[in-house]
Amino acid sequence: MTTKERYEGVINYFKTNVPIAETELHYNNPYELIVAVILSAQCTDVRINKVTPKLFKDYPNAEALASASPDTIFNYIRSVSYPNNKAKHLVGMANMLIHDFNGVVPSEIDQLVKLPGVGRKTANVVASVVYKKPAMAVDTHVFRVSNRIGLTNAKTPLQSELQLIKHIPKEYVATAHHWLILHGRYTCIARSPKCDVCPLTAWCQYFKTTILNKTKPQPLLVTKEKMAKKEITAKKISSKKVSSPTVTEKVTKPTVKKITSDKKTVAKPLAKATDKTTKFVAHHTKLKVGDKAPVFKAKDQHGNLISSVNFKGKTIVLYFYPKDNTPGCTMEACSLRDEHTYFTKQNYVVIGVSADDEKMHKKFADKFELPFSLLADTDMKIIKDYDVWGTKQFMGKIYDGIIRTTFIINEKGIIKHVITEVKTKEHAEQIMALN
Repeated sequence: MTTKERYEGVINYFKTNVPIAETELHYNNPYELIVAVILSAQCTDVRINKVTPKLFKDYPNAEALASASPDTIFNYIRSVSYPNNKAKHLVGMANMLIHDFNGVVPSEIDQLVKLPGVGRKTANVVASVVYKKPAMAVDTHVFRVSNRIGLTNAKTPLQSELQLIKHIPKEYVATAHHWLILHGRYTCIARSPKCDVCPLTAWCQYFKTTILNKTKPQPLLVTKEKMAKKEITAKKISSKKVSSPTVTEKVTKPTVKKITSDKKTVAKPLAKATDKTTKFVAHHTKLKVGDKAPVFKAKDQHGNLISSVNFKGKTIVLYFYPKDNTPGCTMEACSLRDEHTYFTKQNYVVIGVSADDEKMHKKFADKFELPFSLLADTDMKIIKDYDVWGTKQFMGKIYDGIIRTTFIINEKGIIKHVITEVKTKEHAEQIMALN
């Protein structure tokens, strides 16, 4: 399949079946959109749509926002990721709009990227959504989906943007951005793409090379041909080596010497290979799928005593994380928070565990509006019972600490899944993909 055919197939499908595709952020004007997009960096649209109504009510335009302080704006957006930086960016952006652009959100990319908190992706979103320009905003979904399908072969978002614009007809570029985002958000998800229900498999490179080739048995004819070739090759080699008894006798001695010399020559490379295998390996829990989950009990951020015995008949998502208010732990918690309604509907209960105390947990939960319990395992009993304390490495330093791990415990108290490779930003998707 040619690149042109792949693009035509994908675009024709979306044109026919998803003629209208728009951003899921709620906004009424260019000012509100640029504020929402700045806030949405490394955060979900669902969360942003819960924060912006109050913010837009009290600060309805750039003039009002420019007069506020970052500390004041922080209180409105404290539940989004990186609220301190975003509060400063919003106030700075509003001030630049007033002083440099007469309060009007510019339409040109090179002007938009001058605004605090506005990168190329944000600028492309504003230019395409508000001003209907053929701009391709590449976020994590667009980058992943376009590479996975085979529309691009990019190592950076900018490469992806340029390749997509080159092949997508100008009139569809802005809409294609939303097509790819929505497809990545709900079907071609990061951890486990839903290829069984995906309508794009006929054009998808990932499906053909990764999914189809694994499930499709090798044709018997091909297997026989390969075996025949191997037999012919083996016979040729054998006939060359055993042409006569005399040759065999002559070859035998040098062959032994050759093997001896080979051992000497390969000794050093083998030693190097051994050195490479001694690289640091982080500790992993010994608990595995099928084991009885250890019973746990501790107080949460509200002082309530939480015990696993109280959740019989429910599936428990028990996630261990290193420390409150750190970037990775914040993204992980916010990911689970934003999908908490889904988990509740699926009869799941989400519980976080770290060695922080109740006071620290309460500040963390209040700041990011976490709707689930965080257990204060200050004596590390639960942490040790689940074997998630051990040697780890971060930024070249090796030390002991909590290993980020999530256990999915079924209604009978049996471990159903163990996630050791946690993707903090997309952890909820990881769990949802296991169903």
